[in-house]
Order: sequence, then C-alpha cells, then structure tokens
Amino acid sequence: MQGLAAGSDSFNWLFVDLNAYFASVEQQDRPELRGKPVAVVQVMTPNTVCIAASYQAKPFGVKTGVKVRDAQKLCPELTLILARPRLYVEYHHRILEAIETCLPIDEVLSIDEAACRLVGSQRQEAKARALALGVKRAVRGVGEVLTCSVGLAPNRYLAKVASDMHKPDGLTLLRHADLPQALFGLKPGDLPGIGARTEARLKAKGLHTVEQLCALTRPQLGQLNGVWGERLWHWLRGEDFDAPSSGRHSIGRQHVLPPESRSRDAALAIARKLLDSAAAELRKQELWARGLGVAVKFLGDRPAFRAERRIDDCRDSFVFQDLLTRLWSACPPHKPLLVSVWLADVTESSQRTPGLFEETPAKSTRASEAMDTLNRRFGAGTLYPASLHDSRTAARRGIAFRKVPDLDQF
Repeated sequence: MQGLAAGSDSFNWLFVDLNAYFASVEQQDRPELRGKPVAVVQVMTPNTVCIAASYQAKPFGVKTGVKVRDAQKLCPELTLILARPRLYVEYHHRILEAIETCLPIDEVLSIDEAACRLVGSQRQEAKARALALGVKRAVRGVGEVLTCSVGLAPNRYLAKVASDMHKPDGLTLLRHADLPQALFGLKPGDLPGIGARTEARLKAKGLHTVEQLCALTRPQLGQLNGVWGERLWHWLRGEDFDAPSSGRHSIGRQHVLPPESRSRDAALAIARKLLDSAAAELRKQELWARGLGVAVKFLGDRPAFRAERRIDDCRDSFVFQDLLTRLWSACPPHKPLLVSVWLADVTESSQRTPGLFEETPAKSTRASEAMDTLNRRFGAGTLYPASLHDSRTAARRGIAFRKVPDLDQF
C-alpha cells in the first residue's frame, strides 16, 4: 500500500473502490477460479464485450469493454463466466454492512464504489488511515478474495482519484498541502468526468497532462469545460464542496441480444420486458414519466434506430406498452444487436389534470400497482401483462454500475 508525500492535513473523505468486483465475486463464490484469468459476460457470444476481468486477465490486455472474440485471442486460457447479477447485489449489500461497522456511508456511488464523509477527529491523518485499514479488513471479512482500494483526500472528487491511483488493494492519501502537485503525474483521462472525447479535445489544444490543466486559470478551464471545468479547478486544489445535483431525469433499461433473439419480433418482446421493469421502478420510487423512448443498435454499420414521444404524466404500464408498440412500428427490419428503452423527464409530482369523465387514478394504473404488490410479495414475474408472455424468460436482470437494483427485482 502506498501514500504520497508527507504533510499534515485533515481528510474530509474516504472513498472505497472494490477491485475487479464482478470477477472477484465469481472467484470468491467459485474457489476453482481463484488465481486464473476470468472474464464476466452478459451473454455467451463472441460478439459481446467483457463487463469485468480478473486481475490475472488484465496483463494480457483483457479488460472491461474488450470484445470476447479479441479477449480469447489475447488470453487463450481465459475462462468466460455468465454474469450472475443477483449474486453481485447480494455481496454488494454484505459489503456495505461490513463498511458501516467501521464508519457510516455517506453515499453509494455504484455497485462497487462508496464514499464516507469523515467528521471530527476522524479527519486527523492517523485516525483516517486507521479507518481506511479497518474498511479494507472489513471487506476482506466478507470474502478472502475480495479487495478494495481506498482513497483519502480533502474532497470526495479527489478521494475517488486517490482510490484509482494504486490498484489492487491500495491505500492512497492526497494531502491538501501537496495539491495540486501530487496530481501532476496523471493524465487528464485519469480524472473522473474526462472521457475519451474530452481527453482528445484537450490533447488537440496541447493539454496532455494534469500539470498542464492545473496551469490554466479558473476562467480558462471554464472556457474548456463550462461550469464543470470551473468546479474541477477548485476540486484539484482540494476545496470541499458538493456539485449541485441535477436530479433524476430518466429510468432506463438496455439489453444485448443473444443470437437467438436477434430478430425484430424477438427484440420487441425483450423491449416490452425491459419497459415493464422500468415502469415498476418508476412506481416504486413514486415518480411520474413525461416521455418514453426506444433505441435499437443493429449488426454491421447500419445506423441505429431511435424514437421518443412526449406524454402526459404517467406511471401506467399498459399505456407505456401501447406507446412502445406504436414507436416500434417505425423500426427498420434489420438484424438488431442491442435494445434500449427509457422513461424520460421523470418527476416527483404529477401536474396532469384528469378529464371530466376520467377516473383518478385510471383502472389500468391501479392494475399496474396491484401487479407490483403481488410481485413484491410472491416474486418477480408472478403477474405480468399478457403482452409480456413470450418474453417472460428473456432479458435476465442485469447490472447497471450506477443504479444497483433491489433484490426483489430478480
């Protein structure tokens, strides 16, 4: 485990990043996989991508996003594992409980990341380090194969950066007195929020290192990246503040189609199931949607299909399914590879005024809510609209890194 240059500062945040999470859980659950190169996939097809890779696979160039076909060429000994989302969620909750035996979690950022705000004497370096080591032991207590990298820093953004600096099983301290110089060895793409396109745009302007970014003034960085760029200027210097939340704007689902489901009709059946799942979550969160969309990516170089429609405030599965059917009628008859659906512009309160002869709520909305109640009590899929009958065993519930599904959704 490594830290940075000496100094005496308070640490406001502790960030936990689980290492190679999906692959590590598989190795924990299946001892015969330990010490071997492993990749987790959503479907067993050479055209899909790896969603996780063990540290034994990474030296071969196998990592998240690499096509299975390419991964097998890079590492002939690679073992492919079909993803088991429910297992990952079960371990996720056990790990959160373990972390909270050490200190409270301020926010769960994803299925493999959590941030803890340090208070009072916890901010002192010796105590912050002791807490970090305690968290690492607690995670190992859930499973001997499970490790995490921990970052300590003056703000949450830099604590996340620190957690990425030494993997696996690292502990990195970014002290206020060492900033921003302690970051000068990083590239812009190492910073959260700077993706491949933004990094390419920065390189085109001659900005290849974080040191060059830090040499810019706050207005200059703002000109490059708007309001976020100005916030970044402050974050890189250790200032602790939370970015304003933009709120939740959509609830979506997507699914890579296995070879046997790569037809227009099969893709629609899966889109229906995905939409039903999104609608159930909408109602569980007591939200309303003001839009619905669907997108399809096709095999080859054919352009993707995308359609979206504005609607009055709605949480009714039957209305959603009817609208999906109408949007789907414009979908080209090409061979689909991936289907996505989303409920857009979600809101906490409905501003819709029912018509004079309209029931409040409508019978179909009440039917949707009744199905939710029965499915929570007796298990997902106990009751479903007739339109979902042909797809009830398709599109297994997957994992979205940012939104961890509840166990009752499986």
